[in-house]
Amino acid sequence: MHRILGLLLATLLLTTLAPRAQAVDNEEIPEVRVVGPSWEGFTNRDGTGLYHEILNKLFALYGIRIHREYVPSERAYHLVRTGQADFMTCHDKPLHSLILAKHPMYAGRYYAFFNRKNIGDWDFPKSMKDRTIAWRIGYYDESNIPVPMKVREVKSGTSGLGMVILSRVDFYLDDLNFIQDSLRSNTIPMDMDEFRIEVVGTRSYHPVFNTSERGTQVMKLYDQGMERLYHSGELKKIFERWGFPMPDYDIP
Repeated sequence: MHRILGLLLATLLLTTLAPRAQAVDNEEIPEVRVVGPSWEGFTNRDGTGLYHEILNKLFALYGIRIHREYVPSERAYHLVRTGQADFMTCHDKPLHSLILAKHPMYAGRYYAFFNRKNIGDWDFPKSMKDRTIAWRIGYYDESNIPVPMKVREVKSGTSGLGMVILSRVDFYLDDLNFIQDSLRSNTIPMDMDEFRIEVVGTRSYHPVFNTSERGTQVMKLYDQGMERLYHSGELKKIFERWGFPMPDYDIP
């Protein structure tokens, strides 16, 4: 009899305490710190953009505030790795001691910008083999191109674009919208008819977290929040507002 009463009491306590444990988890995270570069259309410095709107809607589900800091990618990885920030937006593959959330914030193609005369008839990937290529520091690596190339990392897309225009490298690699931003920012005289932009790959971009208890917890909130936004239809509306295609999410 005493044993039965003990089991009933234990069951009652577990049932009573389980919801409270989840509530405490959320209360322990009143704010998350998000770091990463400012990207036009994704993380505009005025607080607008695809990533900003997704995260604002997502963490509002839990009553969690967002503190945003704009820093270069390498600095962002360091802040997340050392626990000074909760996560970075965004990257396509896990880095040393860091992990990616399950659900991406964006998926799309990336492109190569090059001089038509220099490269000749376009035959991917053969046309890129053993050539020189520039990309922004921390944004790509050799695995993004299926042939051996000589890599130059640059601080900005405008620098990479300029190196192609001045024939210092053969290719500049980036997302199309960033290549277009670089073209708008370019001050070097050029005739666009002499250049070409071709798709060379696709990838998805995920928030980057550390593996600490808090990092794992915030990542779980993110992934579950993305699923809630997806099922409510709000996620699709956000992508439509910003003119980006929504990734093919693996959400039942």
